[in-house]
Amino acid sequence: GVMDFKDLVQDTSGGASGEAQLEASLLKIQSGWEVCKFMVLKHRDQHGLYILGALDEIFTLLEDNQVTLQTMLGSRYIAGIQTRVEEWERKLSILSETLDEWLTCQRNWMYLENIFGAEDIQKQLPAESQKFLVVDRSWKTIMHRTFDEPLVITATLTPLESGSSLLDTFLINNKILESIQKSLEDYLETKRMAFPRFYFLSNDELLEIMSQTRDPHAVQPHMGKCFDAIKRIKFGEGRAANEILGFIDPSGEIVMLSTPVKAEGAVEAWLLAFEKGMRGSLYDKILSFLS
Repeated sequence: GVMDFKDLVQDTSGGASGEAQLEASLLKIQSGWEVCKFMVLKHRDQHGLYILGALDEIFTLLEDNQVTLQTMLGSRYIAGIQTRVEEWERKLSILSETLDEWLTCQRNWMYLENIFGAEDIQKQLPAESQKFLVVDRSWKTIMHRTFDEPLVITATLTPLESGSSLLDTFLINNKILESIQKSLEDYLETKRMAFPRFYFLSNDELLEIMSQTRDPHAVQPHMGKCFDAIKRIKFGEGRAANEILGFIDPSGEIVMLSTPVKAEGAVEAWLLAFEKGMRGSLYDKILSFLS
């Protein structure tokens, strides 16, 4: 007598088929993330120092799966697996936010790691150096863990030993790195205000000079930007290696200073002294020529 219940059988069969399709889609999503791994690379070929490699495939999979889950939640056959689908939607939402913060942290850490690796910068910005050291340790711990366990879902959603989630940790680290960058920009601004010709240099170029304050010759590659007609400074030799004797223009002409200038102490201070000496020397030479 099954035909007496034809409509009921059809509705039940259609519902079961629809639910089975949704469950198959969910299982496909789960199986995809069970094998999805991060590409972990050595940073600057240093042993034990890692960064994330390309994430294009992970982001593509993530976006596709999020769209699929949203579609599934709109289906009338979702009731039987709704809890599981919502759980995966929540997981992928956290994963997406974590990856965004992770990449932000990686970008800022790589930039600042190169800067605070210089001893001169550490001495000039001790408070910021200590802040960066905290983030640096956290970053290395996270990346070591990721290298040992590169499965994306496991690496991202498993709490750290401290009990904090990876997302919360990156949010805190990124705030610290942001404050360090702000302090760094304020520091560079004070240098530019002391020696305005530093405004002709980019932050990276100025930092290159500031990270080598004990080597006056570090300014040489940037002299052409600071002074339009000066290619290099002429330093002394031997014991007088830190003494500025003159300056050289792009054509190779050398102008000697009337009084040599010591390239010692803060870079902006002795560059100001050099600029004053340059003007004085040109003035003296013009007077000499006119007379």
